[in-house]
Amino acid sequence: MNISTKTAAVASLVFFTATAAFAQDTLPQTLFTNVHVFDGVNEARIENASVLVEGNLIKEVSTEAIDAPGATVVDGGGRTLMPGLIDSHVHLNLTGLFTSFGGAEYANWDGVGAMAVANARDYLMDGYTTVRDACGQGDAMKKLIDQNILVGPRIYPSGACIGPQSGHTDWRSPRARAEGGPVAQVEELNLAVVADGVDEIRTAARRNLSYGATQIKLTVGGGVSSELDPLWSVGYGVEEIRAAVEVAAFFDTYAFTHAYTDETVQMALDAGVKVIEHGQMVTEETVKRMADEGIFWSLNTAGFSPILFEHPNFAPGTPAGIKLAVAHDQSKDLIALVKKYKPKVVHNVDTVLSTLDQGRAHRDFEKYQFADWFGNHAMLVSATSTAGELAQLTGQRNPYPEQLGVIQEGAYADILIVDGNPLEDLSVLGAQPKWFDAEPREEGFDTIRVIMKDGKFYKNTLQ
Repeated sequence: MNISTKTAAVASLVFFTATAAFAQDTLPQTLFTNVHVFDGVNEARIENASVLVEGNLIKEVSTEAIDAPGATVVDGGGRTLMPGLIDSHVHLNLTGLFTSFGGAEYANWDGVGAMAVANARDYLMDGYTTVRDACGQGDAMKKLIDQNILVGPRIYPSGACIGPQSGHTDWRSPRARAEGGPVAQVEELNLAVVADGVDEIRTAARRNLSYGATQIKLTVGGGVSSELDPLWSVGYGVEEIRAAVEVAAFFDTYAFTHAYTDETVQMALDAGVKVIEHGQMVTEETVKRMADEGIFWSLNTAGFSPILFEHPNFAPGTPAGIKLAVAHDQSKDLIALVKKYKPKVVHNVDTVLSTLDQGRAHRDFEKYQFADWFGNHAMLVSATSTAGELAQLTGQRNPYPEQLGVIQEGAYADILIVDGNPLEDLSVLGAQPKWFDAEPREEGFDTIRVIMKDGKFYKNTLQ
């Protein structure tokens, strides 16, 4: 081989090596064409648009033709392209296996895990690409989903529920509650932990962070479905709540609280809490404060429908039914106050102690109920852009640091394509006015044609 031949051979090797390296570095592209875009924010869709996805991010949104010669093209056929839904209050470990919180003390760990896997898949196939688990779970399943070993949404886990003795999340058996009794199973499985006083709260919060929690959950007041706590009870004082807020802040994230009454919500806000779960019994002064301070309100509306009294656990005259009646009576002004002050409300289904079929019906009814009270656009925003904004509160703790819940350049490619226009008809996302009398259904909806999460298709009936 002469010098010129050797030179040509080397040049060819360099060229093909560089070409192979370039091919490996080039991210796959998907081009959605002929779609009307609900961007997660605006009341009007972007008509006749195209959306280019590169890797796991949205690269471009345009009403002009997008030049992407190597992209996989999906013709939306004039349908609506929108962000994947976000449920900001789920309990994947607490649904499908037992019908009372006390049942968690006797459930098998493998059954709890198996149902969590089934619930995660069910959420994704219903169009939920992100959920915030509002306590009862660490990050083990989340990691397996992120590694594409399991199928499910992005998960923001909160670790064990933290509450006081005789509080909303004291699910221990009577024997475990006794002085010197055994460690409760719910604590061993890190579903719920009892913590009294500042020091115990700090320890419990730090333990949750060690298990991968992205935020910290406290139950600071009574609940409707729980057994040991009056609805009007106060579980933690301001200093105790502040202890969890400080632990979360040390990890650049936030603490949020279960609280129904005006007193417990105000205490939480005084302690620096930025996110309130439930809170339906608040006064006008508190709603205004929440709106003025930019507090996120995780408000579940289905629980305040009269239909809930049809559930055996909440039937009139039962302990939970009596609590529910009081809560309904003291939240009569809720709809008007939310409409007046427009606080940041996020979508909250909060299914617990239910079968898989009941969980599906609950999700469908929650979407309907919220829209019936506040309108389709408000419902969609609560389950997309506002929920995505809430996710950003996890700061440097955030496992998904790019934007969620919006269709815009640089956001995660978590995308649905649905028939029709959900701004006009939410039934395309499964919303319906029946709950306990709803017909059982299979996973997902035919009207959701495409489900993409992190740039990967999980459903596509358009090709």
